[in-house]
Amino acid sequence: MLSRLSKGLAVMVVIVSFLFPSFALADPTDDVVAVAASMHECINELATQFENHGLGTPPKIVSGASGKLASQIIAGAPFGLFLSASPEWTKKLESEELLYEVSPMATSPVVAWWLKEETITLETIERKDVRIAIADPEAAPFGKAAAEYLKTMGIYDELLKENRLVIMGNVEQAALAAKTGGADIGMFSLSVAKKLNEGSYVILPVDPLENSGGLVKGKATKNIEAFWHYIRSEASYDIWIKWGFEPVR
Repeated sequence: MLSRLSKGLAVMVVIVSFLFPSFALADPTDDVVAVAASMHECINELATQFENHGLGTPPKIVSGASGKLASQIIAGAPFGLFLSASPEWTKKLESEELLYEVSPMATSPVVAWWLKEETITLETIERKDVRIAIADPEAAPFGKAAAEYLKTMGIYDELLKENRLVIMGNVEQAALAAKTGGADIGMFSLSVAKKLNEGSYVILPVDPLENSGGLVKGKATKNIEAFWHYIRSEASYDIWIKWGFEPVR
């Protein structure tokens, strides 16, 4: 029979695994960066270059919807750096005194994408026979931007009523739904469309999202600080641009 202490530790492991599945089994000495899913591939490449240039050790990358990652930081997740798809979540954490050295990094447009090579247009989105996948508007900035655009077009409620709106957890999941037939069109960041490397997309007439980030108090190491400085430096610009972002210079 387990002792009370052993039972308590077992319960804590279950709780941590449930709340923070991405790093429950990670080495506690790892440097971990929480990254909005829209930046996942870009930050992965920047981490590789950070190491290749001899600037430090590449951090472990955990991706997801910005709002969900922010909630994990509030709950005590061991993230040293938070990179959000919009300032909304970095400002929230900064106001709760959980982040420091908060700064914008780059902007990114919102696109509508589908798997067909046939050109997609803004008129395509209004067709009555298409299903549209977006990220969760409550947690994902690109999902929120997509929802607001559909409302501006006057078709958001219609899509919901007719079960033609597919709401996924983050932009990568919305892209997967559009790619595998769960939806006809996906709305997400240009960086995700570039990652798909097929189909066609159109940039939506909405303001690009400002990606911002900040170091997590009590969790950021010198290595994480160096990485944060690197991804905002001129040396990182080409990679940001490659993935569809415009660096904040």
